[in-house]
Amino acid sequence: MTQTYKYREIYLKIKQDILSQQYNSHEKLPSKRQLANDQSVSINTVKNAYEQLFAEGYIYTKERQGYFVEVLNKLIIQDHHVSQPLNNNPTQIKSSFRYSLSHMTTDISQFPIDFWSKHVKEAFSTFKNEMSEIPIYKGPLELRKSIAQLISYKRGVSCYPEQIIVSSGTANLLSTLFKTLSDNQKIAIENPGYSRMRKLFIDMGQEVVNIPLDHKGLSVNTLKTEKPDFVVTTPSHQFPTGTIMPISRRIELLNWVTEQNKYIIEDDYDSEYKYGTDNIPSLYSLDKNDRVIYLGTFSKTLMPSLRVSYMVLPYPLLYKFDLATETSITDLSSINAYALHLFIKSGNYEKYIRKMHHIYTEKRELFLKILSKEFKEDITIYDMQAGLHFLLNIKSTLSYKEIEQKAHDNSIELYTLRRFMVEEPANSSIKTLIIGFAKIELEDIEPAILKLKEIIYN
Repeated sequence: MTQTYKYREIYLKIKQDILSQQYNSHEKLPSKRQLANDQSVSINTVKNAYEQLFAEGYIYTKERQGYFVEVLNKLIIQDHHVSQPLNNNPTQIKSSFRYSLSHMTTDISQFPIDFWSKHVKEAFSTFKNEMSEIPIYKGPLELRKSIAQLISYKRGVSCYPEQIIVSSGTANLLSTLFKTLSDNQKIAIENPGYSRMRKLFIDMGQEVVNIPLDHKGLSVNTLKTEKPDFVVTTPSHQFPTGTIMPISRRIELLNWVTEQNKYIIEDDYDSEYKYGTDNIPSLYSLDKNDRVIYLGTFSKTLMPSLRVSYMVLPYPLLYKFDLATETSITDLSSINAYALHLFIKSGNYEKYIRKMHHIYTEKRELFLKILSKEFKEDITIYDMQAGLHFLLNIKSTLSYKEIEQKAHDNSIELYTLRRFMVEEPANSSIKTLIIGFAKIELEDIEPAILKLKEIIYN
């Protein structure tokens, strides 16, 4: 038995006796020498135990008189309270799947960890003074400058670094933005659309209206009826349908928010990956009246766990935001922020995107080829040549829940349109699946499709 253990043992025993009121308030404790003799330990061991009790406020000292018990009320423990072990039910732990067809994942097998590690080390040496101070809420200016340059030539977003706020996620950015607004807002969200964002606004107490889609994207006619204050949209690759909003609908939408003095929140969540076409210009690039709030993320290009997203605010909202957050502290990892800045500045970010574009193109083409071969006329593929997922309409007598459950039972991570609808989809012979192709390995694509075929036709 070590001396450290004896000190803890004495400390814990006296603490428990005090809490259970075995000692009276102001009662004198045994002297250090007496307790050391009784416990057969050194005086220093007792001294350490008493000092810990003193530090936590259980006892106090009187000069040359010793240690005494503080006045403590008895801790109330309700009769019905029984300590329960944590529920380690395996169903509460995220399942590990053999095949992932998730739209939320990325392929990080090719991530240039050596370059990233190099930039982390460089960030420590280059920005050690900045990282030793409390970070500003908007994120490091260096990173915001890099992002401003990146989205200027990639997405046509012309802005100043001062307009950019970098955070650990889109949800944090939007939560902070709407806290700066004095009144509850009416927010329009695409249906089907990003369910987590819908839930975020509802949890914030905002009024949410769901806007249906047509072949051009969200319905402006419905917006005119509902008259929301903010419109959340994914125009470059609608989530989850993949629809690319044409210029006619973009102009119609911009004109409406300009006339009504409202705002658009453009979620440009996976703008980097296009297949067979050039990048689709952002809605922000068309806006000449400060009506668009632009959201971007590095979750799809690098990895979701990096947790770096950004928001570009128009000037009418920027002053309020800066005023409301001037004493706030960011939750963004400073070391990741500076490393990302160096990653972009060095050109390694662009090299990685080009490499991953080639890999995703190969996976996507193989997916489309094998799906068409195996399902033939029983499927319709909505291939919008963008992003890391596509929609698949498939003939099936199974319900959405049955498809999801059977996929889970066969170790396939699969999501259906049901996840993104406000209401339960109508029961029909055609079911819509969301097929993500980023994480799955090339050699696993055919086995995964064959297993899906077995599920659908069984």
